[in-house]
Amino acid sequence: MNHVSISFSVSDNYVQHMAVLVASLLYYSPRSTFIFHVLTKSISDENISKLRLMEEWYNHRCQFKIHLVDSKRFNAYPLPLEHITQEMYYRFLLPNLLADEARTIYMDVDILAKKDITPLWEYDLQGAWLGGVADPKSDSKFPDYQKRIGLIPHSTYFNSGVLLMDLEQLRQINFEVKCMNRVAELNTRLAWPDQDVINLIAAEKILPLPTYFNYMPLCKVEHKRDIVLQHYASFTTKPWCYIWNNTSRFPYFRFLLKTPFKNNAPKFIWNHIKGFFWYTYTKNNTTRGLLLGIRVYRKKH
Repeated sequence: MNHVSISFSVSDNYVQHMAVLVASLLYYSPRSTFIFHVLTKSISDENISKLRLMEEWYNHRCQFKIHLVDSKRFNAYPLPLEHITQEMYYRFLLPNLLADEARTIYMDVDILAKKDITPLWEYDLQGAWLGGVADPKSDSKFPDYQKRIGLIPHSTYFNSGVLLMDLEQLRQINFEVKCMNRVAELNTRLAWPDQDVINLIAAEKILPLPTYFNYMPLCKVEHKRDIVLQHYASFTTKPWCYIWNNTSRFPYFRFLLKTPFKNNAPKFIWNHIKGFFWYTYTKNNTTRGLLLGIRVYRKKH
């Protein structure tokens, strides 16, 4: 394979975040060429134009392939968390959608590259269907949840935000159908539906990857300089969360300026300036208000 295959599932209003991640990948992997597969139910002409412009900016070291997904297939599927949308399910479709690809790296877009992606792309899966990093769950109730949905309690539970996927093997096991059927079966019992189902279906066929390929809050690495992909998995660490103490704004802003979305930089800066003084957000059905970083408002819905 002469290119690195990267896949994303995004709504139209997250295309900017995807472009920022792409800019960081291109910057830290200067000798690689990429095909970026974009799974979405809709995308504006303006966003398509910006992605095509980005191909030109980077001397066609990258190509964006848009895959339009029929959203009706997922209308009945649960969305248990406030900040997630049905696009999280689209990664199930990758083995069949990318029929000409042998492997791909799936990534959420709340990620930035910090080093060359090549070591992940070339990683030996040793016969596994997927490679992933263990999710740093700290909730003492989590083993009970694992048992409730059919996972072995205390078994390794993998984060689905970065997955090295052996598409050939996943096609052979009919991965898409297995995942869709399991979501339909468990439905509202699932707290993290896409992630839960991938852990259930792949079970012993997920190879643990080094933490630095998907470094999240609560993860541990021997040296921070080893981190290849920084995953802002926590709600308040995402670059577009304008809470006062969020430091992810700085690397995001750096790469935002390297994309055709750079005209949005002043608004991004202004929102973070306002966030130093006053910020409200809703999580777990509770709205919180912070004044100068101190919580002064809380309302449960």
